[in-house]
Amino acid sequence: MLQNNLLKIGLWRRLFEDFRLLGALIKDYWKGEYRDVSLASIVVFVLAVVYFLSPIDVLSDFIPILGQVDDALILLFCIYFLEKDLQEYHRWKQDRF
Repeated sequence: MLQNNLLKIGLWRRLFEDFRLLGALIKDYWKGEYRDVSLASIVVFVLAVVYFLSPIDVLSDFIPILGQVDDALILLFCIYFLEKDLQEYHRWKQDRF
């Protein structure tokens, strides 16, 4: 039980760190300081944001809980797909400072 709870905490921490890195990557990309991002990652990210913001979903957002599940899954898939670019960005950022 304790090990499962620690695993869940670790997964949440990793997800939070990935979103934090994504925000920093977007900021550095926008400023032109970091451009080593694959075209596929950019396309997946843009499509995920468009889907997330779109009023047309697989599961309508008006359905309590289930309506947000498809949005969450798309965002999780996006983070999973961007993992390699996020790790490369993290190494670049560490080497820079």
